[in-house]
Amino acid sequence: MNDRVMEGSLINGLSLIANRSSLFANKLNNYNMETKIIKGELIRDQIFGEVKTEVAALQAVYKQAPGIAFVGFACVPLARYNIPMHVQMAQNVGLKVYKEILENDASEEDVFAVIDRLNAGKDIHAIVLLQPLPEHLNPVRIVNRIDPVKEVEGFHPRNMIQTMIPDLNAGRYPMCLPAALYEMFKEAELQIPDEKEWVFVLDDGFFINTLTKMIVRSAASMVVPKDSPVTFINKNSVNLIDHVRRADFLVVVTKYPEYIQAEWLKNGVCIIDIYSNLVREIPSKTDPSKLVPVIRGGINVNSVTGIAGALLPIPGGLMTVVMAILFRNTVIAFKNNLKQANPSVLSFV
Repeated sequence: MNDRVMEGSLINGLSLIANRSSLFANKLNNYNMETKIIKGELIRDQIFGEVKTEVAALQAVYKQAPGIAFVGFACVPLARYNIPMHVQMAQNVGLKVYKEILENDASEEDVFAVIDRLNAGKDIHAIVLLQPLPEHLNPVRIVNRIDPVKEVEGFHPRNMIQTMIPDLNAGRYPMCLPAALYEMFKEAELQIPDEKEWVFVLDDGFFINTLTKMIVRSAASMVVPKDSPVTFINKNSVNLIDHVRRADFLVVVTKYPEYIQAEWLKNGVCIIDIYSNLVREIPSKTDPSKLVPVIRGGINVNSVTGIAGALLPIPGGLMTVVMAILFRNTVIAFKNNLKQANPSVLSFV
């Protein structure tokens, strides 16, 4: 090989190495962006404070606090932590709390009997059905049994229709899930531009679960701009990775902890992790005789930091703000109940 050919080969080789180095550097830069972790602590605490103040004022005037009833099942993996947390936080803001924990094998008739009793309770203004339910129960039929006036999450079919068709102007309360998202985005000063692609990843079980599917679609109708493309994709789809890579906003609802892989993501994506999974229980650092839960969502926070532009994580994030909205809706239900008896009472909206 002559000197000129060797020189040309060397130049080409160096050029190729430089190009590859440049591409690698660009990739590192793209994967080293600042990720905004959005937990909504300020807005959560603000709403809790407002509710607590309002409940105290109502108690002083009417000698009665709004009543909220939680209906749950012992079979739910997080039940031993989730139910006491709801009860404690509701009591902290001054609500009068009722709790109904049903056996795992409770029949539909058993559940209906409990709900009918709570519907009839004059001191109960809100009924919350803690999800998920045992597999033998139909969640749509159970939620539909709750008096829509007392169903304050926005999951009753009648309330859901009013959420999806706001022109009816008949909504009693804001649906908790999209209302919480709106509050968190507003606090974080996170804009939702038009024409950005939204991808919702759900387990096969959530697609089969009519209630979950309805909730997700209803929430999407309130949050996603009208000009934005939306895809609902099964976690088991062979095209899952292709859909995830296109997402500007990725919503993950899965019982499989940390399922979504960092290398699937578009740089700068906003991730909304929704479903809490109990991974294991470990001894408490302060009291080793007590166990504390290790909770994970469908996203590994550490792995997506530097790739995602924003992240609403599990644990923390969305669900505690949802709870704050839930308690605010309970106060609305109480005041609307007063208004029926005395039209001079203003609704808390």
